[in-house]
Amino acid sequence: MVGLAYSAAPTIQAGLQTKPREGSILPANVGVGVNATEPIVLRFPAPMDPAAVASALGMAPQTDYSLLWNQDGSAVVLVPKPRWATDQRYAIYLAAGTRLADGGALATDWRAAFTTQTAPSVVDLVIAGASGTATGDTPRVIQQVMASTGSPDAGPGASGEDSATDSSAATGIGLTFSAAMDRAATEAAFRITPAVPGTFHWEGTTLWFLPDGRLVPGTRYAVSVAGARDANGSLVGGDVSRSFTIRAGAQVATVSPAIGAHGVTGSTVTMTFTEPMDRAATNAAFLLVDNATGGRASGSFAWSEDSRTLTFTASSALAAGRTYTAGLGAGAADADGNPVSISWGFRMAGGASTSGGYGFPAVPGSADSIQYALNQLNAARAAYGFAPLSLDSAISAVAYAHAADMLANGYFSHTSLDGTTYKQRLTAGGISYGWSGENQCYLGGIGSVNAALDWCQAQFWAEPYPGVANHKGNILSPNYHRVGIGIATGGGKVYIVWDFTD
Repeated sequence: MVGLAYSAAPTIQAGLQTKPREGSILPANVGVGVNATEPIVLRFPAPMDPAAVASALGMAPQTDYSLLWNQDGSAVVLVPKPRWATDQRYAIYLAAGTRLADGGALATDWRAAFTTQTAPSVVDLVIAGASGTATGDTPRVIQQVMASTGSPDAGPGASGEDSATDSSAATGIGLTFSAAMDRAATEAAFRITPAVPGTFHWEGTTLWFLPDGRLVPGTRYAVSVAGARDANGSLVGGDVSRSFTIRAGAQVATVSPAIGAHGVTGSTVTMTFTEPMDRAATNAAFLLVDNATGGRASGSFAWSEDSRTLTFTASSALAAGRTYTAGLGAGAADADGNPVSISWGFRMAGGASTSGGYGFPAVPGSADSIQYALNQLNAARAAYGFAPLSLDSAISAVAYAHAADMLANGYFSHTSLDGTTYKQRLTAGGISYGWSGENQCYLGGIGSVNAALDWCQAQFWAEPYPGVANHKGNILSPNYHRVGIGIATGGGKVYIVWDFTD
């Protein structure tokens, strides 16, 4: 017990002070919304014996505190050590018979109660345009989402729906709290998953996290401040996690002329995108190059109203029989600023072939050969306990176009002559995917396609497995669920392409 000269008009006051009605079984309300570190003043019906009160005073829930008495023992201050719990009702009790200062005893039970302030909480998630925002500047708010209600999250991304589902990749994250926070403790408690480097900035009770760069399109992020404390040291309560998803970046859905197309007529190139595009940046990055001369075609651009389809019309006719490379160079971007790139080739109708290849007309593999190839894959997967692949006609069209191009132009590579990769060929063919892979095989002098397939599978099966990125690994990957098979034959040669996706 600590002695203290205590005036009749104390400077420490805990909310509402009410003298209990003598003999009442109801507790006196001596505080409402009490701060976690604020002392509580108790006034007794008569001056008390401090030592007797110290041993008899009960509190539920039990909390450590010290007692500071006024001079005549009629009031005492309860000082929490170190703080009261938030969102809590405390009941205080002295039994009848507790000794008074004059040697007498308390005639009846004496009760009091107080409630503490609510715990600090996250009340808003704010999504803001933060690209290029300097530390110390206020981000420009472009999306504000009221906090969700419900049971607390177990951690970042543990449960609940996203608070925001279409956020920009150039974004800052603001968490607004219901009370003034211990800024250092809150910053230390801040977590973002997946991890992103960045800096902190405060505006009142809002903590801004400004990423050092753009967030990843199509990614769900979760933020948490579990363990953060307010300025009084009280732990943040309620739902301490929020999540949001960055809108997907644009991809090229379709192109015309098609990748590797032959016999093209006309003078237009069209690209369709999955998301609205930055028209000016995309126009500036567009390329249509005559492969024979290296000259870049000039022309005009037209866009669909939703900024998802670009049509380029050359100002002069494209040369007959020439191969052209079309695509987007550096600087092309969607409306959210995400880069977009593609490159593919096609050949105009007429004139002499400039490919230097074999020039054989490609004959596609029969339905029976395609089914034979699919059965080989699924029999191998079944032997290792993997689910079968389904044959996808759109993916097969992309695979066949590449097989036919290699046959016609006399090369063998995962990269087309115009530099197009297998992923770009899939994207340009309108295929959506996360995981992807490609196997290829070329053989000459084989009497049947099925015999060629048998030979190719034997070569694949001689490779090491598992843990190696090779043909066998593609066939047995659990990440793949679809496959496209393209078979092109001509001049006694067989080109086979397997494209795998999830």
